[in-house]
Amino acid sequence: MKPGLRMTTREVGLSHDDSKKLRRSLRENPTSLSYSGPLNFGLTLRRYQAYGEDAANRFDGKTFQKVFQFNGALYLLSISEDNGKPVLTVHPDRRKIEIQNIAESIARKILGLDFDLLGFYEMIKGDSILKSLTERFHGMRPTLSADLFEILITSITAQQINLQFAFTVRSRLIRRYGETANYKGEKYFAFPTPEKLSRAKIQTLRKLQFTERKAEYIIALSKRLCDGNLNLKNLQTASGEEIHETLTQSRGIGRWTVDWFLARGLGRGSAFPAGDLGVAKAVQHFYFNEQKQPEQKLRDFAKRWGEFQNLAAHYLLAGYYIDE
Repeated sequence: MKPGLRMTTREVGLSHDDSKKLRRSLRENPTSLSYSGPLNFGLTLRRYQAYGEDAANRFDGKTFQKVFQFNGALYLLSISEDNGKPVLTVHPDRRKIEIQNIAESIARKILGLDFDLLGFYEMIKGDSILKSLTERFHGMRPTLSADLFEILITSITAQQINLQFAFTVRSRLIRRYGETANYKGEKYFAFPTPEKLSRAKIQTLRKLQFTERKAEYIIALSKRLCDGNLNLKNLQTASGEEIHETLTQSRGIGRWTVDWFLARGLGRGSAFPAGDLGVAKAVQHFYFNEQKQPEQKLRDFAKRWGEFQNLAAHYLLAGYYIDE
């Protein structure tokens, strides 16, 4: 079997024998993922079930699966638990070190394995509210986007609508423009590339129930990336101010989107999306007796958590929205 599955606009299938090999590979050749601190696998991945289908990130409660692309080929990444520890499998040809490294990088982002939970838990011991939440949701980590383009499109999609509808229209976008592969009789979708979305038509996106403005934002951002006027890789080591200045040159990207790019794209510890309605409600609920506060006051308030502001926001959101 050739390494990877060549991308086409049609489905790429596996034979019955290859399907058996896939199942055997997923069962017999897992790679353990290293990390420090606790991990609650189910709580961490809960968001991929909580708001409906995410066509590019599949989680059935036990196994997370995602298709990623490398050198014109598709690969299936699967993350599951084995004796309470996360394990990773890749098909096909997981023996290629470059493919395995990409898959491990994605898995670490999806599970938030590089967040310092132990340091956070130690720091908030004097905060009775966060201490209670970290005990309640012990081991829950923020999930990061596998790709920086994906988090920008995800954020644009979610602007000023509820998350259920955001997941719905985004999944329509993925199914319409993402490359497809058929594994074990099931269709999997890779997240659409900037090249593919740069050629999308506003009318087509409108049929998927994007607003005209969001359709324009998605196409314009994709074209900017394809033209080389924006390089997301260069932002990985840039300051928050530099990232804000660069990204907001694109239509449809403001402070809210940049905050989530920093928090769920780059995993910056000091990122705090104070302009997000959910984050604001959570902070106001736990610390201000439900009284509304100006966005800047919430930003200033969050500075008490220093490099753990991102984790604080994550646990406050969980405490406010998750019913046990």
